[in-house]
Amino acid sequence: MQTFKKNWKKKAAALAGFCLAVLALLFVYTSLRPGTSAGRKQVTVEVVYSDGSSETYRASTDALYLEQAMADMDGLTVEGSRTEAFGLMVLTVNGVTADYEIDGAYWAIYLEDQPCSYGVSTQPVEDGQHYRLVYQPADAPAA
Repeated sequence: MQTFKKNWKKKAAALAGFCLAVLALLFVYTSLRPGTSAGRKQVTVEVVYSDGSSETYRASTDALYLEQAMADMDGLTVEGSRTEAFGLMVLTVNGVTADYEIDGAYWAIYLEDQPCSYGVSTQPVEDGQHYRLVYQPADAPAA
């Protein structure tokens, strides 16, 4: 009986420690994630294809996130798969598909020249920002 109590206390302490760690990580995430700003913004998206050619799209939008801003851009079509946890995973841009599971290619998302830390559904947009959707073939260095 004594051994059972000792094991139970160790397990309860470990579970409590794990819960505290999860809460601390959640607090850090919500504190450090970029915020959104309401109001009209000018946003640019440049699409860079595998051959290096590109097209530029602009929108004046009230969107809070990149996915919404891209929906406001005439001529730009973005498709993919969606999950509740991560939002839209971009697979096809303007009819050009990059599917990592098939050929190792993917669409990379950049803010200016820096890779975005978020997907299109959760990437906040600010006035004057320039995004790039870059087709990355398998084993290609990041743009």
